[in-house]
Amino acid sequence: MKKLIENGRNGAAAISHSGRRYRPRLKPMSGLPLLTPLIDIFFLTLIFFMLSSSFVQISGIRVELPRVGASTSVGIEKFIVTLSQSEGGEKIYFNDQEVDWERLKEKLADVRRMSRYATIVIRSDRGIPMEPVVRVMSLAGKAQLDSIIAVMPEEGKPEAVFGP
Repeated sequence: MKKLIENGRNGAAAISHSGRRYRPRLKPMSGLPLLTPLIDIFFLTLIFFMLSSSFVQISGIRVELPRVGASTSVGIEKFIVTLSQSEGGEKIYFNDQEVDWERLKEKLADVRRMSRYATIVIRSDRGIPMEPVVRVMSLAGKAQLDSIIAVMPEEGKPEAVFGP
């Protein structure tokens, strides 16, 4: 037989069962809630989102990429050849540093030794003729590198995605 017995201390009730008295050990919480667990959860979610996002920056050289109908996601390292239009003709950049054709050939040979994926991204301004792009692809092929041409998706389609 169970009985509820009112105890005078702290207003806690004791439960009696078969002649034994049981007192609950839980006490009502007073004051403000602890902020430490909330801050822990906040930082864990912040770390999760930082690790799961992609931080590959394409390039600082401004070019107008041509638009095409198909786009794919590519996991890459940052080895980017940029061809841009200027008054004196086209300029060639390797990872945002201006180079000439001979220096580009040396840089591509270095990429083959340093890179896990042996891949470069070619970014060409919309006004650049196809010949310099093909020449960069040929130099990459001679250095045993794969080359990817960066383009913009058609209007209304999602942006190009680089990363896993």
